[in-house]
Amino acid sequence: MDDVELIVAGHCVQLERFVRRGGAWRTIEFPSSVAVIPHPDGGVALFDTGYAPRFHAATAAWPYRLYAALLPVTCTDADSAVSQLRERGVEPGQVRLIVLSHLHGDHVAGLRDFAEARIVIGDEALPDGWRDRAAWTNTRHGFVPALLPDDIEERLLPLRELTVRPSGLGGRLRNGYDLFGDGAAFVLPLPGHTEGHLGLWLSNEGKDGVLLVGDAAWTERAYTHGELPLPALRGDRRRYQEVVGELARLHRERPDLAIVPSHCWPSIRRARQVFGG
Repeated sequence: MDDVELIVAGHCVQLERFVRRGGAWRTIEFPSSVAVIPHPDGGVALFDTGYAPRFHAATAAWPYRLYAALLPVTCTDADSAVSQLRERGVEPGQVRLIVLSHLHGDHVAGLRDFAEARIVIGDEALPDGWRDRAAWTNTRHGFVPALLPDDIEERLLPLRELTVRPSGLGGRLRNGYDLFGDGAAFVLPLPGHTEGHLGLWLSNEGKDGVLLVGDAAWTERAYTHGELPLPALRGDRRRYQEVVGELARLHRERPDLAIVPSHCWPSIRRARQVFGG
């Protein structure tokens, strides 16, 4: 494949009102999107890895079962990112970089399928002593250690090793970490939902770029209408609301910038039009 593509690796379901104030008391689908980013020098990069069937095994035991029960997941082998990439002629070893917005299960369940990729996470995203942390604490934070590769520490690419450059987005997002060293993709801190939460701006895509924001917003109506999710989904509420405010500013100032929350179908469909898929 030669072009950036946004695929969906499984989905969960939950009440719409769970993720936006004023939403309906109806169950809707939340896709788990994965950006596939070919680069002429850096191989293939991914932004998040979505669900994979191993999520079901990793959350089968108590108390992780609570996490799976709260957000019921559908993901077959065919739905997984690794299977969809193989359909496009991309083998797992060709994936050289993976940027994780954060470490919740719906963003990392496919990570073990890409054993040769370096992994970019935000500072403080991986908790100290995570291997020995209580399962109840992990469950409360949506963190499932069994989904992470055993060698994750050896494969991490620290943000400090990437060059900091002006992103051109202004405000709190005026600087970013240059993922490939050529200005094509900037890793941006978007804290709030979790510690070390990241976004990725693909500056060369479409009229004004594509900004992948993970769970910095669950739906586009967070930054278009101020309809925020329940407090439990916001993590650090102050920082979450500051980031949503920045997204709202960008939406006003740069209407041709495609802002893409990971689980928002309307945003995913528009981004696919930008990517030409």
